[in-house]
Amino acid sequence: MRGLWGDSVEGRIVTLGGLLLILSFGFALILGMGKHEGTLQVLGGKATQHPIDLPSAGTMADIPPDANTILVRYVDALTTALHTGSATGIRAVSDPECECRLIGNNFEAIYKEANLLGGDYSLKEASVMRRSASQITLKVVIHMSDTTHIVRRTGAKAVWTGTDINAYFTLVNRDSKWMIHNTSV
Repeated sequence: MRGLWGDSVEGRIVTLGGLLLILSFGFALILGMGKHEGTLQVLGGKATQHPIDLPSAGTMADIPPDANTILVRYVDALTTALHTGSATGIRAVSDPECECRLIGNNFEAIYKEANLLGGDYSLKEASVMRRSASQITLKVVIHMSDTTHIVRRTGAKAVWTGTDINAYFTLVNRDSKWMIHNTSV
């Protein structure tokens, strides 16, 4: 395959790394588009969702500790995947169809040919947008710090500049267990 994938193994690896980086940033962009902030209101004793634009509908203190733990475990799993290429932790806290697993798949693909040095993910901000007993929607900012991508075969290096990722996470409670169900940027 010439052209798009390059004429050499190094060219294919750099192209694959670039595509994975673009997918990661694309993931961040998709997570933030087309979402509305809102609040949970109780009318006549029944909880209903009403999308209302608000600067912030609540804080992390407004959600159950187990749901907060899942979000923190996800961010920690991102750093583990960045350092090891293993997405096991990401899968452990998310539904199989969740788009949040894409980044873990990308790390697994990268580690077939390269290593990532330095870098980490941290939860910068989180606020509750909607809440019910079985579902919580959060607006979060996750920071990714600078990371160095090194192709093992050639030693070629590229620095991936850190960025803030603005995202929405929907967590669901099934059988008293919180999981990340959906993400969007």
